Amino acid sequence: MNKLTSVALTLAIGCISTSAMAERPDFSKTAAARADYDFSKNVSAAMNSNDIKPVSTRHDFSKTLAATSGYDFSKNPQVEPVKHTHPSSRHDFSKTEALLDGSL
Repeated sequence: MNKLTSVALTLAIGCISTSAMAERPDFSKTAAARADYDFSKNVSAAMNSNDIKPVSTRHDFSKTLAATSGYDFSKNPQVEPVKHTHPSSRHDFSKTEALLDGSL
């Protein structure tokens, strides 16, 4: 078991140290880093393919059943109002099972 643990730790440390020691790219050596680079000459293929048409968020209610002149709103079912009760924030510990059992 100790050999398995040591092999696993060795592999884990090897993977971590390899990624930590990897050479990071030096972007200062790219063509775009030169002072005379003209960004306006870049071909912008992404601009043409990502044109998103705005979607209307407005709903056309003139096409609904209720928009017809023959719709009778009085036939809609009545909604019962919801009554909210506010429970007490105090708890009656005299009714707990522990006290009823006599274990306390």
